[in-house]
Amino acid sequence: MKTLDSTVEPGETVVQVVIAVPIVLSMLLIAIQAMLFMHSAQIASLAASKGASVAANSQGDVVLALNSATRTAADFGAQLVGVPTAVIDNGFATVEVRVAVPNIAPFFPGSVLRHGEEPLESFVQEDDR
Repeated sequence: MKTLDSTVEPGETVVQVVIAVPIVLSMLLIAIQAMLFMHSAQIASLAASKGASVAANSQGDVVLALNSATRTAADFGAQLVGVPTAVIDNGFATVEVRVAVPNIAPFFPGSVLRHGEEPLESFVQEDDR
């Protein structure tokens, strides 16, 4: 039932829906894409730090570090972009991992790069301390 003093014009609701729905859906897709990016960045950080930790504990074994970083990323269902890199330099183990980011919304990067760095562990005899 319509009253005579109604301020809503015929068809105004349709115009509001046509304008609002794409804006709301775009915001939802951007929020989901941001969450996917942050999740991929977290997996890359975890894999890189795990690889660096393994390298530091194994006296700089690069192969173990790369295997650990690759396995950690795979355990969380991430897709690596390229092969992780591991460098032992100046008493530090550094591992870099690049993880692919699933794309839902445009204008977001397709991958994220993170690195982890740990000092190499060294055993010192008690007499040498």
